[in-house]
Amino acid sequence: MQGAGLRCEPSIEADNFDFIVNLVSLGLGVSLVPHRVLALHPKTRPVVRVSTEPRFSRELAVVARRGGTRSDDLSGFLQNVLF
Repeated sequence: MQGAGLRCEPSIEADNFDFIVNLVSLGLGVSLVPHRVLALHPKTRPVVRVSTEPRFSRELAVVARRGGTRSDDLSGFLQNVLF
């Protein structure tokens, strides 16, 4: 965000996107969440979506043992990563 010329000071950190969206919908701040999170709250919360340029992104990596078989959980995770 600093690279985009935006200055911000986080005042709370939360791991639950639903909690974050609820706080914002109550007027208790602003947040950056993946756009797919808002699909879980279709028109039920007074939240405004603002597009940013450039789009924020992150890279995920999965480390697994070479030559081993993948568990169903790991395979499902790799196929359904949402963010």
